[in-house]
Amino acid sequence: MKYIHVCLFLGISLFLACQSSPDPSVLEPERENINTEDGTEPIAQPPTTKETFEQLKRENPGDILDEGFKTLRRLVTSKTYLDFLRRNHPVEDQYQTFDEFWQIAALDPSQYLPFLKKHLEKPAEEDIANVHLFAVHERHVMIRGYHGEDPERFQDEWENWIRGPGMDIALRHFVDDKKDVIDGFLLVLLMTEITLYVEKIEQADAMYTQKLLNKHGAQDALIRIALENPVLIGYILKDFTDAEVLRRWMTGEFHQ
Repeated sequence: MKYIHVCLFLGISLFLACQSSPDPSVLEPERENINTEDGTEPIAQPPTTKETFEQLKRENPGDILDEGFKTLRRLVTSKTYLDFLRRNHPVEDQYQTFDEFWQIAALDPSQYLPFLKKHLEKPAEEDIANVHLFAVHERHVMIRGYHGEDPERFQDEWENWIRGPGMDIALRHFVDDKKDVIDGFLLVLLMTEITLYVEKIEQADAMYTQKLLNKHGAQDALIRIALENPVLIGYILKDFTDAEVLRRWMTGEFHQ
């Protein structure tokens, strides 16, 4: 009887042990070692335009309309500004300086094609580049006039354009095959169109700067122009030499 009790006890124990023991054929899923604190460094985001604006103000605390525009020239050559240009105003060609960027960005074919297509049959890249040279010259003469300079002073540059890029355009598009001569009248019409375009854009630029000046003051306005319209800030540095003349231009004095 005692033997039966012992056997019964051992059987029940073995049965319970089998029920509680895990099936070795079933693998328990591995627990992931979850780390609630991610040790990886977050990817640094590039500064926003607003952040770049504030940084440029801190880096260039001087009067932005100082003599020779030294502060403004320092701003556009700074690493902060050039990095901003590469992120927000990319161009196809590589550039290392602001001047290199401006030479590329200022030559935007879309600004000339609307009226070039009226005067030239299938305007080519060379035509656009030649017209751009004349447009840059015309704008420079216009701004120097605000400084009190006589336009006749730039007569040699005008003649150089006529003999070079102007003649190139004429030979491409304005040759009278019957008479075997260049139709100079068509070239004059094109030059007039370019001059009118430059006057229109220059006046629009002055109105744009006037709005920023009235809203933000000269210091903030010029930094905003550098960020929003770097081609215009390049024209300002190229054509203006007197801070007071620039201020008068920004107030709209020359377009009243």
